[in-house]
Amino acid sequence: MKKIKTHKTNKNNKMTWQIGLIILAGIIIFFLMIFFAIRAYDHYTELESHRTYFNEPNASIQDWMTIRSIVRHYNLTEDEIYKELNVSPGTFVSELGIDNSTLVDRTTIQTICFKKHLDCNAVMDRLNSIRIK
Repeated sequence: MKKIKTHKTNKNNKMTWQIGLIILAGIIIFFLMIFFAIRAYDHYTELESHRTYFNEPNASIQDWMTIRSIVRHYNLTEDEIYKELNVSPGTFVSELGIDNSTLVDRTTIQTICFKKHLDCNAVMDRLNSIRIK
C-alpha cells in the first residue's frame, strides 16, 4: 500500500493559503491607498481654488461658501447671514433634516437654502448687496 503524506501536504497547503491571504491583503491596502490619495488630491485642489477665489478683487459671495467663510472673508456678521437664511445661531444641521451633527455655520449656503426651500440666487443677491453697503 501507498503511504499518504498528510502532515507535509497540509503544512504546505496552509503556508500557500497564508501567503495568498497576505498578497490579497497587500493588494487591498494598495488600492485603498490609491483611493484615499485621489480623494485627498481632489480636496486639495478644491481648497486651492477657494483660496485663489478669495484673493480675487471684488469676489462675490457664492453658494458653495459656508457661513464661517463668509464671516471670515467679507464684512458681514453671522447675525446678518442667519437672518437672511432664516436660521437661528447654534442650529445643528440635523435640525434641518440633514443626517449630520455639525453646526449650520460649517454647512454650505446651498445646502441650507435647499433644506429651507429658499431661492439660493435671491439669498446670494441679498447677501452681496448687504456686503457692498
